Amino acid sequence: EWWGEFPVGIHDKYIGDYRDVSLTWKVTNQLAVEKDLTKLPNLLDLSYGVFGIDDAKAIYPIAYHDKRTDEAVQEVPTYKNGLEYHQQQKFFLAWPKTTRIMLWGGFSWSTTEQGPPGCELGQDFCTPEPVFKEDNTMACMPTPTSSPLPAEEAQKHQWVCEHRWTGVAGLVGFRKACRGLPVTKVETRGQGRLAFKAGDECFVALVRGTNDWWPQGYGNLGEWSLAGLAVNLPAGRYCDVAALPARFVEGAATCPREVVVGEDGVIRSGSVLEGDLLAIHAGARLAGNRRLRAGAR
Repeated sequence: EWWGEFPVGIHDKYIGDYRDVSLTWKVTNQLAVEKDLTKLPNLLDLSYGVFGIDDAKAIYPIAYHDKRTDEAVQEVPTYKNGLEYHQQQKFFLAWPKTTRIMLWGGFSWSTTEQGPPGCELGQDFCTPEPVFKEDNTMACMPTPTSSPLPAEEAQKHQWVCEHRWTGVAGLVGFRKACRGLPVTKVETRGQGRLAFKAGDECFVALVRGTNDWWPQGYGNLGEWSLAGLAVNLPAGRYCDVAALPARFVEGAATCPREVVVGEDGVIRSGSVLEGDLLAIHAGARLAGNRRLRAGAR
């Protein structure tokens, strides 16, 4: 693996794949830093990070060790940015134009010199605390609900386990089903909202969030009702896999958040929370689908 230099045509032959960190800056800019909501659709133009690096040779990390910061910095993707960061890693998983991505799953810090929980500065030897407690529950930070994280939570020395946050496992299944499929923009109503299809059976929608420390100026956009949106997916009740605490299980009849699509391909019910992302695909339809006529509720 190599990174940090413009490709000259020999690195991938002798070293391996290129760790392309530029893509994460582009995603973070559009979903956190950019104040002009009319530029949000630019996300759908993303097809590479560093110019000249072919996707077949690239690995795209959402975060990486050398770019961590002691405090939350909006343009630097780390757990300290809370819900904003989680939306970014969800988008990374849902975006079908990249072949390989890297998620970050680690621990929190008040200074980047710290090691994992159980290892403090000044210790010559240490034993990290286990991620799993004696009762087999995880000693991980809960999924964030605000941006950035409250300072006390962000600075606390603990396991974070970003890869275990709500929606990640479900989106891994989405990625397996939808990666590599052609992207089509779905027209939305209102700024700060974005939706696209991947192929004929995958759909993603998101709403920009806001940040308590760095207000972008557009205020709270609120929850987005998808009712009436023409997505032309097969009819049925879909599970929003980005809302699941674990992977989707075939045959499931319920889901934390559902989307109902009628036989005319129009969404009957379903919504996206502010600062969040929704993802559905034909392989994650719920059991007990009823006939959904055009106009039925």
